[in-house]
Amino acid sequence: MTSSPDLASLYQLLAKKQRPILPSGEQRAILGCGYVGEAVAKTWRQQGHELWGTTTRRERLNELAELVDTPVVFDSSDSSSSLDFTKNLDGVLVSFAPSKSAHVDINQYRNTFLGGLELLIDALKRRSSETPLQLVHLSSCGVYGNRRGAMTDENAQLDCLHPVNEVLARAEEMIQSVRSKTVNVCILRLGGIYGPGRDIPGMLLSAAGSTIQRNGQNVPCWVHLDDIVRGINFAFEHKLNEIYNLVNDTQYTGQELTDRLCELAGLPTAKWLSVDTTDRVLNARVSNAKLKRLGFTLTQPSMVG
Repeated sequence: MTSSPDLASLYQLLAKKQRPILPSGEQRAILGCGYVGEAVAKTWRQQGHELWGTTTRRERLNELAELVDTPVVFDSSDSSSSLDFTKNLDGVLVSFAPSKSAHVDINQYRNTFLGGLELLIDALKRRSSETPLQLVHLSSCGVYGNRRGAMTDENAQLDCLHPVNEVLARAEEMIQSVRSKTVNVCILRLGGIYGPGRDIPGMLLSAAGSTIQRNGQNVPCWVHLDDIVRGINFAFEHKLNEIYNLVNDTQYTGQELTDRLCELAGLPTAKWLSVDTTDRVLNARVSNAKLKRLGFTLTQPSMVG
């Protein structure tokens, strides 16, 4: 009987025969084909790139084979996992994310981000190709922590007191260690992600007339999935080699944001608390000016209107 992995290999072979790789296409990998990774894979496939993509779950191989040419099971906590296939590629998107859980497991964060990057760095150290490599690593603006609503750009000191931020900051350091004459490393610090299946405005509107159990005086930051995909493409096209905030223009406090959303919808306003209910807080007016100066534009500049 044909095993599941063998069936996935057959699907891969058929996909390659049915879909030509464009002459201008590159060989690229997406490490972590979750919400963002899948959206990027769909765009890159349309652009004619030959794609590798990873998942931690073997049962997703057949599904992933519809998005990438070579689906790979990769689990950084598994000693048999390897990222050697990345050695001779043209580009790699690092889109690691821990499994969704109601509670943050710091050990899972360390295994996912730091363990995964250790294996990637190990593979790239054995890279013999002189072909330029573009790396794009997805991080989070959460690393800025509580800056009391101050304007914040990429030069701001990171808040490493919280263990999650410490892991994310360490991951940024690790990925930058492979930067060289032939390897560009771009880090994109993302705001809170919304888009299809993540209707944050709708969720906030559903709280109209009630109380949201979070501190409404904090200033979060946001970015739409479409602009994340466009930002990643922009980084590859322009061979970016620095750190950039990828956020939209919304710089409201939580209370201000829901006030405006409810006003536009003709609904009673929602109330927020005025004290923190979590130990990890982002409270910063995060600037996207650095990326915009290079010519990047947003298709979803605001969550309001």
